[in-house]
Amino acid sequence: MTNAKNPLISNQLDGIPFEASIEDHALLMVAHAAIQLQTTLLKNSISYAQSVSGSLILKTTLKNTIETLINATNADEGSIFLIDEDGIIMESILARGPVTRDLKDSVISKVLDDGLAGWALRHRQIGIIHDALIDDRWVNLPNQPYTGRSALAIPLIYGIDAIGIITLTHSQTNHFDEAIASMIQYTMEAITAIIVNARIHSEYYPLSS
Repeated sequence: MTNAKNPLISNQLDGIPFEASIEDHALLMVAHAAIQLQTTLLKNSISYAQSVSGSLILKTTLKNTIETLINATNADEGSIFLIDEDGIIMESILARGPVTRDLKDSVISKVLDDGLAGWALRHRQIGIIHDALIDDRWVNLPNQPYTGRSALAIPLIYGIDAIGIITLTHSQTNHFDEAIASMIQYTMEAITAIIVNARIHSEYYPLSS
C-alpha cells in the first residue's frame, strides 16, 4: 500500500510523505509500533517536564527523543539539530558526543550542505541510505568515531516551517527499511509537537523549577 492510499500517513506532514509499498497486514503492525512509540515519547515528556528545570527541558527532551528513537529502530547512533527561521542552529546533539564549538559548527554545516540531513530538509521528506558507500548523500566526516553504513534522516516540520532534523545511523547496510520509515512517519507529528512544546517552555520559563 502506498502513502497515497493511506491518509493517516499523508496527513502527518506538509512535506512529501515517505513512499512505502508494504502490505496491509504489515502496515497494521507498523501503525501499532508507531502508537507504542508515541506513547513512550509522551509519557517520558510528561515525566521529565515535571522534574527538569525550565532551561534544561529542551536539552533533556532532545536527548530522550534520540534515545527513544534509537531503541525503537535498533539504530547505533543518532543526532538532532534544531534550526530557527533563518536556518541558524539553535540546539544540537551530535552522535560523536561533546565536541568544541568550532568542530560542532563545521560538522553541522557539512551535513546540512552536502549530506543526507540537508537533503531531507530541502525535500521535506524522510531520507534513507541503504549503503553509504554508494550513496552520494552520505558525508564521511574527519575523525568520525562511528561507522555509518546505513542511515535514516527525519525532517521535523511544524506548520510550514522546517524546525530541525534527526539522523539515525547503523553500522550495517540495509538496516533501515520501509517499515521503520513508515513507523517514523506516523510518529513525526508527535515528535515535533513534543520538541516545540519543550522549546517554548525553555524560552518563556527559563528559570522555572
